[in-house]
Amino acid sequence: MMLMLVIAWLWLQFMYLGFNFKKSCGCGSKSDGDRAAYQVMKNEYKKLGSISFAEGSVLVVFVLLVLLWFTREPGFMPGWATVLLNQEKEDVTDGTVAIFMSLLFFIIPSQRPQCFRGRTGDMNGESLKAPPALLNWEVVHEKMPWNILLLLGGGFALASGSETSGLSLWLGQSLEPLKNVPNFAIAFLICLLIATFTECSSNTATTTLFLPILGAMAGNIGLHPLYVMLPSTICASLAFMLPVATPPNAIAFSYGNLKVIDMAKAGFVLNLLGVLCVQLALNTWGVAMFQLKEFPTWANLTTTKP
Repeated sequence: MMLMLVIAWLWLQFMYLGFNFKKSCGCGSKSDGDRAAYQVMKNEYKKLGSISFAEGSVLVVFVLLVLLWFTREPGFMPGWATVLLNQEKEDVTDGTVAIFMSLLFFIIPSQRPQCFRGRTGDMNGESLKAPPALLNWEVVHEKMPWNILLLLGGGFALASGSETSGLSLWLGQSLEPLKNVPNFAIAFLICLLIATFTECSSNTATTTLFLPILGAMAGNIGLHPLYVMLPSTICASLAFMLPVATPPNAIAFSYGNLKVIDMAKAGFVLNLLGVLCVQLALNTWGVAMFQLKEFPTWANLTTTKP
């Protein structure tokens, strides 16, 4: 990801600003327009004022959410979920933590309670009225993107149905003639396919649809499943060309006065560079880290259980 970040910056720098690094990095002389733009941003920043109680509460909840996610099952030591609740079965997942922290928004007040800021004014009902919570159901009902929940749920249901019905296994067996194709060529073609498909679908829907098929295909041709599944998962995030590919693209397209052709020009090259970067990582340090040249026993689909 760090390598791709540098490559993307270099390409966008070359496409829109040229290779004048001295001017782009702010080392050269600044024009009156640059100074005026800086002053406008500085004034807008001052208008924000100091952080409010509601903003601080949201920040604390977010930091606590990240800490609970990282410490639930860190891997190198037993996490708090394993020690407290998941001793026999997995009762607490990342979704459990997210739901619990979301409920806190309906409980935490949006203003500092009266007991923390002293008694001011008369003791009438108006001064002792409880402040509203950070979030209420009316706002959730109007602002919540319910279509994303249906999209993700439909993607998971589609993947589960394909695996349960045997469709993934059948498609994997249909791709068995790829056994005669070099492994790096298989991975490269699959990455191109995933990077193209994800421009018209979300990355979650793309991975849930293709990963079971790729896993079954790898088992049938004797290829390490991670050799095709790992780069495919990464390439599902290479959505740079179209506004509908991912929500950040849609936000930038709606507020940035962009045209579809502008995003397609820059995104097409970024997709190719991303696929090449993934292939470089896969066939160098990826092989050494995950032993991708050896076919694992757990991936052998012909092994029968006693």
